[in-house]
Amino acid sequence: MKRSGFSMIELVFVIVILGVLAAVAVPRFVTTRTDAQVAMARSDIASTLKAIPARVFAENLDPTASAPTGFSSWGEWMIDTGGLDRGRWRVGGGGTSTAGNNGIEPIGNVTNSSGSTTGGCGQIIWIDPATGNLTFDPNNIPATTTSGNNSGTFCKGLKESYPSGSNRIIPLATTGAVKF
Repeated sequence: MKRSGFSMIELVFVIVILGVLAAVAVPRFVTTRTDAQVAMARSDIASTLKAIPARVFAENLDPTASAPTGFSSWGEWMIDTGGLDRGRWRVGGGGTSTAGNNGIEPIGNVTNSSGSTTGGCGQIIWIDPATGNLTFDPNNIPATTTSGNNSGTFCKGLKESYPSGSNRIIPLATTGAVKF
């Protein structure tokens, strides 16, 4: 009598091989997703840092004044100007900046200690109405917080993707030297 099928040992070996492959592949997929999020955030930052001065000068806006007409804050205006996705960016946020709602922060796969997604990476682009300067400071991304809100790999990856000294201060307020 001849039976066709797999023996128990053959099935166990196949399951073990699939388990090893899954253990190797899953971390690589997670890393790839985080790297893609960091790349998108860097692209958003570059385009926003170019769009903001262009729009300020094109619309003759005064960055030392309150938010432009139609916007509740400079942060809202920056999200609109940069064409940023609200699923990846938000107004305000934490970090060491005191810019309040005059800045924006990236949101990624940031998890708290219970594993739920929360918060962002800290405010890294803001307009200071006191000086009229646009500031970009990736060092404003905290490494971690005591509550664990910024412990995600996205924030760490974004901060590490910029070398030290990458911060920029772009003066937006005109000195009155050019008049039309």
